[in-house]
Amino acid sequence: MDHMEIKKEISKYVDTRLEDLWELSDYIYHHPEVGFKEYDTSKKLMDVLTDEGFCVEGKSGGLDTAFVASFSIGKVKKPRIDILCEYDALDLGEAMPTETRVAHACGHNIIAATGVGAGLALKYVLEKYELPGEIRIVGTPAEEGGGGKIIMQDNGVFDDTDAMILLHPTSGKSKIAGRCKTSVSYDVTYHGIPAHAGNHREKGVNAHDAAVICYTGIGLLRYQTTDDVQLFVRFVDVGKESGVIPSIAKLQIQIKSFNPNSVHMMTSKVKNCIKAGALASGCEVDMEEKIGYLGRIYNYTFEKYLRANFELLGEPLKEGMVDDNGGEDFGNLMRKVPGIMPYPSLITEKRVALHTVDYLKLVTSPRAKYVVGLGSKVMADTVVDLLLDPGIIEKARKEMEEELEKENM
Repeated sequence: MDHMEIKKEISKYVDTRLEDLWELSDYIYHHPEVGFKEYDTSKKLMDVLTDEGFCVEGKSGGLDTAFVASFSIGKVKKPRIDILCEYDALDLGEAMPTETRVAHACGHNIIAATGVGAGLALKYVLEKYELPGEIRIVGTPAEEGGGGKIIMQDNGVFDDTDAMILLHPTSGKSKIAGRCKTSVSYDVTYHGIPAHAGNHREKGVNAHDAAVICYTGIGLLRYQTTDDVQLFVRFVDVGKESGVIPSIAKLQIQIKSFNPNSVHMMTSKVKNCIKAGALASGCEVDMEEKIGYLGRIYNYTFEKYLRANFELLGEPLKEGMVDDNGGEDFGNLMRKVPGIMPYPSLITEKRVALHTVDYLKLVTSPRAKYVVGLGSKVMADTVVDLLLDPGIIEKARKEMEEELEKENM
């Protein structure tokens, strides 16, 4: 079967649906909802996919705002390939100069619209060319905080998935995602005893001393880490007492690395620094550990095909698979099912930080509309390659397993 003919049909079809997809992106932009509360957005997406002939199931994986929309033309539903959608917004806080501070400053409106666009194009060519396999458009809540994908994974949503793809918009030159970082964080509260700092200081127990000892110890740990480990410490509350031995101090601590084993190696050392602050100062300490997302891993097998499809559509890319220092719950999934992540750019001439008002302006720009079309096409083209040659998936799975083995060396 002629791959190029099918891909030309995909491009033509997406062009005919681009206004619909852009209206969908605009709807999501104007209905921002935080993680696990994306009720309007998930309903809109499910309604659209139902109207387009997908079999849609809501509350997937036990989450109210998750869904799975599937389509196939035959009884054999292999390979099964998932196109993931994110649609949660985030709270920009004081950076947002309006009363409503929840906004799509990470471009998840584009992620959802391109996921739907790729799904509609694939349904069209599956029917026209009688292609094998099953495609699923999977709505995954709460990427910005809460890890909806991880909950869905734990509840079996991806047990029979053979491959997956997730698009995220970026800035600067378009790229294909490489690794990102695994993280663990700690919320630490030191409790001391207040006392007048001038007359009865000997009766106090200084919580600030505990925090400084912890901060210093973690700073010294930086000389004993591998190059890819990052340690962050910040004070979040030092109380409001004046002229009194301070009785409370709160820290947030984060460990990040491309290798989960490096993070695990540092956790015991960081905990010792936290305990040392309490021991040396005489304070009590409360410590809450928060396990973050696992980092993405390389999959050059899929990258080869995704890159070729970007080139087919005329979009320049950075070389190789590009690492970043952020986190993404897609990383947890990529360690069980081979996956890939395209990053088309919303503004090619400069870098703009995510989660900012400046980035918020990009997600409704004319270039964003182009990216909705481009992203829909490049994901659909790549899925076609996998449907017509399942051997690519087997090779990608083997590479996934090899990458995980490298982390343990």
